Amino acid sequence: MPLIIKVKEEEEPTPAPSEDIKINIEEPPKEEAPPLKMNLRARKSLDGSIMITDHYVIDIVVIPDSNKVAIFPKNAYTDEVYTAQNRLFDHLTKAGVIDRESIQAGAVHGSLEGAIQESAGDVPAIDLTVMSIGKFLEKEKPEYMFLKAYDDEIDDMYTEPDAEDSTKLGEVPQEEFKGSIPRSPRYNYLGSRI
Repeated sequence: MPLIIKVKEEEEPTPAPSEDIKINIEEPPKEEAPPLKMNLRARKSLDGSIMITDHYVIDIVVIPDSNKVAIFPKNAYTDEVYTAQNRLFDHLTKAGVIDRESIQAGAVHGSLEGAIQESAGDVPAIDLTVMSIGKFLEKEKPEYMFLKAYDDEIDDMYTEPDAEDSTKLGEVPQEEFKGSIPRSPRYNYLGSRI
């Protein structure tokens, strides 16, 4: 088999085109942020509502089916309950979770409810609502811990007084007549005849 060689005339070397320097910067893959965790005293009801009972005077219910937050008084409805409800809804509206115009009285006496705004992105609205409520409870906790400690101290002062604040039976001298209204054998203190 014969070997064939072709000889070519040399061509003028073409100048190298000016090449732009291209640098590709690859970002390291983002690690997913760890899930946010919060300790709340909460439970789910049969219909899927989340009931949060951490607050001192109110119970908070997040209702996913109707996208609402309802707040109920724990015991009796007082001014303290209304101001706590007002503070919570103020916190939630400033956080952009609740629509301010939707806040209204609930079907139960002393309850308030408000509609959760729809999420524009991929953020789950219910999870964000529960987290915002948790932040509110963290902010309120020191004040209510102080109130509970104060109430317990007052109860202890009345039920278990110190030796300095109490007397033994018989230490207080008895007097024949006490008080500012004189007793008369014939008339009681209203002036009517006995």
